[in-house]
Amino acid sequence: MTEKSTEKQYEVPEREIARKRRRRRWVAIFAVVALLVGGGVWYLVQRTGYCDGVEGTTGQGFGLHRDEDDPEGQCLGWTVDRAHAFGTTDPRVQAVVDAIVKENQAVAASSGASGYVRVAVMMPMVSRQGSKLDANSILHALQGARTALEVVNSDPQYGDVRLKVQLVLANIGWDQKSWRGVVEQLGGLTGGDHPLVAVTGLGVSVPETREAAAALNARWGLPSIGAVLTADDMTTRGTESADALPSLFKVSPSNHDYALALKAVLDRDYPAATSGFLVADRNNDNYVESLGKAFVHVFGDFHLDEHRASFTGSTTDIKQASNLFQPVIGAINAFTEANAGKPAVVLYAGRDADLPSFVRSLGTRVRKDGDLVLATGMTGLTVTTSEATGTVDQLLTTADLADAKVRIVAAASTDVVGWKGGGDGVPKRFDKFLTTFTKDLGYAESDLDDGYAVMHHDAVAAAVKAARSIYSNSDGARLPTPLDVRNGLYSLKNDQVEGASGSFSWEEATTSYNDLWPVGKPVPIITFPRTAQPSAPYTTACRVLVDSTSLKDYDVVDC
Repeated sequence: MTEKSTEKQYEVPEREIARKRRRRRWVAIFAVVALLVGGGVWYLVQRTGYCDGVEGTTGQGFGLHRDEDDPEGQCLGWTVDRAHAFGTTDPRVQAVVDAIVKENQAVAASSGASGYVRVAVMMPMVSRQGSKLDANSILHALQGARTALEVVNSDPQYGDVRLKVQLVLANIGWDQKSWRGVVEQLGGLTGGDHPLVAVTGLGVSVPETREAAAALNARWGLPSIGAVLTADDMTTRGTESADALPSLFKVSPSNHDYALALKAVLDRDYPAATSGFLVADRNNDNYVESLGKAFVHVFGDFHLDEHRASFTGSTTDIKQASNLFQPVIGAINAFTEANAGKPAVVLYAGRDADLPSFVRSLGTRVRKDGDLVLATGMTGLTVTTSEATGTVDQLLTTADLADAKVRIVAAASTDVVGWKGGGDGVPKRFDKFLTTFTKDLGYAESDLDDGYAVMHHDAVAAAVKAARSIYSNSDGARLPTPLDVRNGLYSLKNDQVEGASGSFSWEEATTSYNDLWPVGKPVPIITFPRTAQPSAPYTTACRVLVDSTSLKDYDVVDC
């Protein structure tokens, strides 16, 4: 007989069961909510990297992401068929980007069996306080690239038009410090059916420019063509392996070329000026440091290392002060008195942005017996015709020059105002370029004055001419590669690029000892008040900076 258990069996009350069921139901609900919230946070985190109007960070024809370090949300990366202007608020820039993308899409739709290649315009695409390029420079650079795209896809001047071209627009950030990620993206475009074969633009003369060009060459064999680079150390020589051929081409004269061109015209036209004074920006800036070193090197008789004054230019995050040049003017006064008021040349090694303020400050100098000659070098010079003097942030006017009794003599990459007037020295292709820029595309003539449109046009045109030379040699049997284009650029000596700024080529680099400055290019001399161009202008030659990694012991010699 089995003994019955005397232990009482515990039965869970109905209300406890209901309570547990409710608890399980709430736990399930909370779990779902947590998943939804977590997913939402994940979704928002993912979307914070998206640029406005673009679903995703990569896709067909673009690779864009928001710069989390920029409070205003610029977008970094590249685009070829998405009309995204990298977060700029400038409607003028957006309109140019729209036009470039539209042309790119037309190329993709119409190329057929002949195929097409891509050329990049890589530079800062947005402007901030302290930017490497201001808003107008960015606009004009893109207008020039857009003009080149219009010309090369229709005009056989730059080779076989069967090979069409798309422009890849690439933003490396307002300070050029985001180049690494963008260069990596561009490297990924060198393969496929429509390869990227060259990179143009490159921003301004800063160390990041040289580093980006070296990376493009070392990893993908991509040649770079700087549009407005002039600092003598803008070369990849010394940053790559000893046996690597250089690949950073320039279409602008170097600062050393500017100095040599100025010396030639000053010796001829101002022989009484036997002394000089250097005014130099002390910012850590390759362009201004190189220009100052070039002046000291070329104008040895002036002893500019002893006769100089410095200022801190406004191209940093610090806004220009109204009395920026007061100490400089004091030094110029002392120098003038020590020379008993004899004619002297003031050589300016600073950014364009500070030149108007400097000229106005020169109006306060003690001795104004005659016009002071102010010599400098720049891409292009803008002087507005006006009977009124300007204020701190305004463009330089003819009234400013008259009031200060200053005559400007500038060696430049372009002289658009002079070229529009005709006469000797007008580049063969300038009139065609001007017609396309103003009449065909509707851009303002004044947008040409700073030279950025002209020089960016020429950089793109040179890349396309080199690419098409390879394409024609194969009778269209294959598309050129980046290495082909680099070799094609070397080979243009016997078939020069006819740019809007003049004719030029490069000395072929058989060794690394070549900094790839343009050869045979006339250097315009701009004067205000205006005078005629020299009948035999200085032309560029192949030269190298002896120590390519430093401007400290500046010395430039023939190749």
